[in-house]
Amino acid sequence: MTTRKNNRPVQRQGQIYRFSINGKEYAAFIWQFGKKFQGRVEGMPHVPLCTGLSAAAVRDSLQDWIAKDAAY
Repeated sequence: MTTRKNNRPVQRQGQIYRFSINGKEYAAFIWQFGKKFQGRVEGMPHVPLCTGLSAAAVRDSLQDWIAKDAAY
């Protein structure tokens, strides 16, 4: 038995949540993954993937991470 690598891109359905920190605009893409939600900040690959029980919790976690990162 052989396995083949799937070269098709992953397509997720989710929502864009826009927010600003210190006057700078950010967009977070948040999707449902089973019973939880996951999200990333668009254009910022150094911000880790966040997981939470609600989309609002993921958004808040991403905002907190960016705010802490901007403080340094």
